[in-house]
Amino acid sequence: MDYYEVTISSETPYAYDILTAYLAEIGFESFENDEISLKAYIQEDLFDAELLRQTCHHYQSLFPFQYSTQKVQNQNWNAIWESGFQAIEIDNRLRIRAVFHEPDPSFPLEIVIQPKMSFGTGHHATTKLVIEFMLDQDFNNKKIFDFGTGTGILAILAQKRGAASVFAADNDKQCIENASENFTTNQTETIQLFLGSIRDFEEDKFDIILANITRNTILENFDVINLKLQPCGLLIASGFYEEDLTVLNEKAAANNFVLKNWKTIDKWCAAVYQKDMTK
Repeated sequence: MDYYEVTISSETPYAYDILTAYLAEIGFESFENDEISLKAYIQEDLFDAELLRQTCHHYQSLFPFQYSTQKVQNQNWNAIWESGFQAIEIDNRLRIRAVFHEPDPSFPLEIVIQPKMSFGTGHHATTKLVIEFMLDQDFNNKKIFDFGTGTGILAILAQKRGAASVFAADNDKQCIENASENFTTNQTETIQLFLGSIRDFEEDKFDIILANITRNTILENFDVINLKLQPCGLLIASGFYEEDLTVLNEKAAANNFVLKNWKTIDKWCAAVYQKDMTK
């Protein structure tokens, strides 16, 4: 099928990460980032020029960038995607690669991801931030819930790091299909996968909840996260900006959580909260 290509150029360091996340929310399904420009692709029947204009106008008020659009004929999109997808190495402890990359046995952990239209390849700052926290956390014999699993990358990592049981949920059917494929590829099929939100989920008493989603979704579900966690349980959250941390901390405190750690990359933020042991 034919696609529309949107080319974006900006000198703002974090612009492409932000625009990639929000263009994905309005239907763009693949991206090429060569650090000089960002190219985003969307199927012709899903392209909405006015919605794109409104989205770009909003973000141009936050940082400067230019964009252009053109219709492109049907191509070998898998080959285009593969040419731009680079393996990711995190702290010499984890390598995230696609199926067409060769394995590297020098890394103690490896995850193979075929992202398709799902979020979570390790390239985005929020995924990388959560992974960094996870690599420093003890998962042995822990019960884990991945809220908004996307590609399933965080659930896979939890399983590979020794979790006793891992549950993963997403409200997007395409993400569920993609995560299931990635679980099979990584031989982590024991992860229990569900379509829906944390509010639809009966299981509780988790040791760790992973939530790489959005600020508003975290805020709206802090009460449920509180109910689902064991005393002293951890919430590792991202998908928000550094400027959002204050309001998240206030909501966390109102739900019996304390901030244990936080870090940022290009204004994106991740935080670790611990549930009050007495609650």
